Amino acid sequence: MDFSILSEQIASQDIIEWIGLITGIIYVVLASYERPSCWIFGIISSAAIAFKSFDDYKLIADGILQVFYVVIGFLGLWNWLKGRVGDVQKPIVVSPITHHAIAIGICLVVSIPVSWLLIRYAAARFGYIDTLITIGSIWATILLVRKDLHNWIYWIVLDFMLIFLYYVSQAYLFSLLFLIYTLIAFWGFRVWRANIFRKHSQGQLIN
Repeated sequence: MDFSILSEQIASQDIIEWIGLITGIIYVVLASYERPSCWIFGIISSAAIAFKSFDDYKLIADGILQVFYVVIGFLGLWNWLKGRVGDVQKPIVVSPITHHAIAIGICLVVSIPVSWLLIRYAAARFGYIDTLITIGSIWATILLVRKDLHNWIYWIVLDFMLIFLYYVSQAYLFSLLFLIYTLIAFWGFRVWRANIFRKHSQGQLIN
């Protein structure tokens, strides 16, 4: 890692970008503890990133994706609050493995034509893997809205892939950011799984 590049990237971040980065980390940490307020920070983070994507970087596709995250953030907040009973959090869901196998298959298939278009007409450097990560992230976010335990497994894999992509692109700050996300995802999976065992013993597990 070239630390001079890293220091330049840190220094070049403006207040909106820092808001997006910091609230993004808070979002994932609170999600790992099943706090519905996580969605508020997720909405702020995505809105900040969307603004930079549209206004400064002209990354229209990424901006649209961030707008999607803002919208689904409101859905997530509503769904998590709706599922609460007093001070008891919305129960964690565990979907059948067959559902995930089908979803992964669809993501892999859909990524092929979309990646071809991006590589051919937008000169995307990592067309297929970048598209796969984007589609997988949308699915993982939907699982988080549903409060499915397996969302953390998706995030561990996706975040690890993004560590590599940003690193080879010399975007070291974002590579470090997704290393943090990966570690939090491991923690989130551990915490949620422990809660499942506890709730299972109390007869509260939902399939």
